[in-house]
Amino acid sequence: MLRFSKKVEYALIALMDLADLNEENPVTAKTVAQHYQLPYELLGKVMQTLTRNGLLNSVQGVKGGYVLGKTADKISIKEVIEILEGPISITSCGLHADDHTDCDLFSTCTIKSPMEVIQQELDKYFSNISLKDLKANYYNTSSEPIQLSV
Repeated sequence: MLRFSKKVEYALIALMDLADLNEENPVTAKTVAQHYQLPYELLGKVMQTLTRNGLLNSVQGVKGGYVLGKTADKISIKEVIEILEGPISITSCGLHADDHTDCDLFSTCTIKSPMEVIQQELDKYFSNISLKDLKANYYNTSSEPIQLSV
């Protein structure tokens, strides 16, 4: 089953809210965690990973927190997934990898070619959905985004 991990889900929740804010309004991981009732420790680690990989910037100081490291149109869903979980692969053998030692059936497999096509289409699909696209076309939430008091 193709399913996003909790780390990817939490990252997307945080990124969606941060996409609404500008650099003058950093948000802490604790604020996001409390607002969406997410586990703070896991969200904090996810946000640190996103920072190390350039999707977020960390702002130090009393009014510090996180802001987007790139514009929302430059952050693809594929990038978020791969930063947190590694390459997207629909089969256990990782058909696009050079090393197929984890698949006993690779040399006789009859579904390699169709799976490679599906893999390429899936990669293209997730590459072509940006955070901005999610906000504009798919975002429907019953929860209000984080509002900062100024």
